[in-house]
Parts: sequence; structure tokens; C-alpha cells
Amino acid sequence: MSNSHPKRRILKEAGISFSGMSIGSVFRYLFSIILGRFFGAQLLGFYSIANAVMRISEVFALLGLDTGVLRFVSRNPNNKSDIQKILESSLKTALLSSTLIALVIFLLSDWLVQNILKEDISVSILLKWFSITLPFTVTTLILSSFTQAFQSLKYKIFVNQLLSPLTLLVFTILIYFISNPLAAIIFPTIISSFISIIAIFFFARRFSKIRIKEIFKTSFNREILQFSIPLMFVSAVGIIMHWTDILMLSTFEDAYSVGLYHPIERTAGLIRMIFFAFAGIFSPMFSKYYYEKNHLKMKEIFDLSSNWILMFSMPLFIFFVLFPSDILSIFGDEFINDFSLIFLSVGILIQSYFGLGSSILSMAGFSNLNFLNVSIGLFLNIFFNWILIPKYGLNGAVIATSISLIILSIIRLLQIYSKFRILNLSINSLKPLLVGIVTFLVIDFIPFFNQPLQDTNFFKHVGKISLAFIFTSIVYFAIYGLIGISKAEKMIFKRLKDKVNE
Repeated sequence: MSNSHPKRRILKEAGISFSGMSIGSVFRYLFSIILGRFFGAQLLGFYSIANAVMRISEVFALLGLDTGVLRFVSRNPNNKSDIQKILESSLKTALLSSTLIALVIFLLSDWLVQNILKEDISVSILLKWFSITLPFTVTTLILSSFTQAFQSLKYKIFVNQLLSPLTLLVFTILIYFISNPLAAIIFPTIISSFISIIAIFFFARRFSKIRIKEIFKTSFNREILQFSIPLMFVSAVGIIMHWTDILMLSTFEDAYSVGLYHPIERTAGLIRMIFFAFAGIFSPMFSKYYYEKNHLKMKEIFDLSSNWILMFSMPLFIFFVLFPSDILSIFGDEFINDFSLIFLSVGILIQSYFGLGSSILSMAGFSNLNFLNVSIGLFLNIFFNWILIPKYGLNGAVIATSISLIILSIIRLLQIYSKFRILNLSINSLKPLLVGIVTFLVIDFIPFFNQPLQDTNFFKHVGKISLAFIFTSIVYFAIYGLIGISKAEKMIFKRLKDKVNE
């Protein structure tokens, strides 16, 4: 097999992943807009709190078995008998754990909401209904990893990034017009999880004849559990850090504040899409150069990939800085908070630029350092939220999260330099920043963009915002082109173009 074949596969699968994640993010963003604009901040807050609890519970219910299945099946995918036993054992274990955790959530939801979260009974109602979906979502994730073990991302991406959010969006709209807002949150979630498990079950059967009766007859696989359970704790720390701001904002403030925070976090988080796209391509390439001990190539790809993340993230960042009120007003006027969107966008932009450090540590076998970093990040996030939310409310949560991300980025930067003597701080990184500043000044000078873009007509409002983003991107890349593209960038562009055309 030629070297070009795996490279084509990496680029193809990375393209599938990025495309799917991008479209899925649009569906989820539209879902958030509907909840905010038609249901209001408080109900959006109820959903965010219940969703945060379920996402954390999901990690513990999974027991790390999604990663375990991916690892053990991918080692010998042609051994039909072994992979069937691995899958059946993992599904049995996960169904048992998810059912037990779902039962705990159902029984303790009233106590959790009243005594810990101190929220409205509506959050408890959502948790009880959402708990029904836990065995479905856990099974879907394991089956998705099973299909991924055969070096194909399309089934996993289709179900988790396209089908699930689209189903949620469509049924939310339909049920909203025939029932009440709470029902329009509950039942689409259940329907979406049910449709997703059916779809991924159908795809998984292309690789193995899954026998439902055998799932309950098979024995537990200790080897997989010994590998998977430690990973569960790593994932748990990461997911808790991700949802810390939501849960602590709920504890110190109320669901209304959480609802106001949700669109800010969801909007600023769009910047991460660029990072995820490049991380998927960067990781296997860095792993190869690290194994070959090619220090020059390691430094080159780290520097270049980081600069590309910054280059493609800047138009979105500039857009958020120039039009924060216009963007957030899509959710409703009550959601407008310029400071929070801009400040959180700064934190996430810095996190994205330095985020490849996590991939480097993983590819080089320093998983313990990654766990330490995430643990530090969790501690910092809890500490700063504890101090700042009581004083500044929603803005305090934004400041706490951003500071935590920036400190964690600095820690990773120092670790990478200490271990590998490579840095992604170079003169090249100044170019996207310089182009960004010039773009900001050019657009800010245009009279049309110096007036509010809000419109009483929702679709005209969205149209104006979309036009502003397109124009921002055109101006940015036009200026970037005028300044000049480096030889290294031209070379990479040519390689990518050649791979796409092959």
C-alpha cells in the first residue's frame, strides 16, 4: 500500500468529520435560537441545566466503553467472533450501568433540584423524562464507536452530528405548534434518541450480526473494563469542567441567568469548530513525525497548523467582536450582552490556538499530563466561578471560564516547550492578528455596518447578519491574500488540493 493511500483516507475522514460537525453545529444553534426566541430565557435555562446533568451522567454510564470498543475492535477487525463478543459484552455492561444511573436520576431528581441546584420543579420534570433516554444514548455512542473501529466515520457522523440534532430540531418545531413549550423539549429529546439508536443499530449490522438475545447471555469482559474505566474518570473530569459554568451559575443565580448564558456560550463555542477540524488532521501527522524522531517536521507542522487555526478562526472572532448585539438579538433582545460574548470569544480563541498542545501530549504518550491539565482546569474553573459569580453573575461565569482557558493554554505551552522544545509562537502568527485588526478597522469604517442590523422581521434579521459575516470573511481573506501567502502555506494548499482531486 502506498503512503498516499492512508493520507487520502485521513483527509477524507477529516473532511467528513468537519463537514458533519459543522452542519450539526448549525442544527444545534438553530435549536438554541428556537428555545431562546420562542420559549424564553428561563425555559432555555431549565433545558441547559437538565442537559448538563444528563451529559455528565452519560460519561459515568458509558464507563469509557466507547473508547474500549474502538480500541479492542480496531486491533483485529477481521476476527468476527471476537469483535462480536467484545461488542455484546460492552453493550450488556453499558445497558446495566446506564439503567442503574437513569433510575438514580429519576428517583433523586426532586432532591437534586430542590436542595443542590435550588431550581424550579420544571428542571426535575425534564430530568425524569431525560433519564429515560440514557440507555438509548449510551448504546448509540458505543455502536458509533464500533463502526468507527472499521476506519469509517461516516456512520458515526451521520447519526450523532446530523440525524440526532436535525430530528431534535424538526420535532421541537412540530410539537411546539401542537402542544406546550415543556412538551416541545421533552418529547423531541426522547424521539431523537430513539431514532438515533435505530439508525446506528442498522449501520452496525453491516459489520457484525448483533444478536439482542446474546447481549444478555454474554459474560462481562474484564480486560475491556480494566482499560475503559480509568478513561471514564479522565472523560468525567473534562466533561464536568465543560459544564461547570452552567451548574455553578444555576447554583448561585437561577435558571433565567443560565438561559441568558446559553446563547453566549453556544455562539462563542463555534470558534472551536476550526480547531477540531485541524486537530483531526494534525494528530496522526504529528504522531508519525514523533515516531520518526523528526524534530524539524514536528515543529513545522505544529507552527503551521496553529497558524491555520488562527487564520481561519479570525473572521468568526472579528464577526463576534463587531456585531455582538446583532448576533445575540437573534435569540431575543433579553439575551444581548456584548461584553460576555466578546470576552468568552477571546478565551476560546486563545484556547483554540494553543489547543494542539493536548493532541501533542496524547500522541507522544503523555496522557497523564493531559489528565493533570484537565484536573487543573477543572479546579481553576470551579475556583474562579465560586469567587466571581456571586459578585458579577453571568459576566462572572464568562470571566471565570475565559481565565481558566487562558491559564490552561499557558500551562500546555510551557509543557510542550519543556518536553519537545517546540513553540507555536512565531512571526507568522502575527499575520492573522494584523489582518484581523485591519479587517476590523475597514468594516467599522463602513456606514452600513455602524448601525444596528436588527430587524423586526426575523428572516430579514438573519439575512443581514449572514451578509455581515460573508462580507467580513471576504474582506479578511482579501487582505490576507494582498499581504501574501507564505511558501509553506502555498505548499500545504497545493497538497490539500491534490488530495481532494485524487
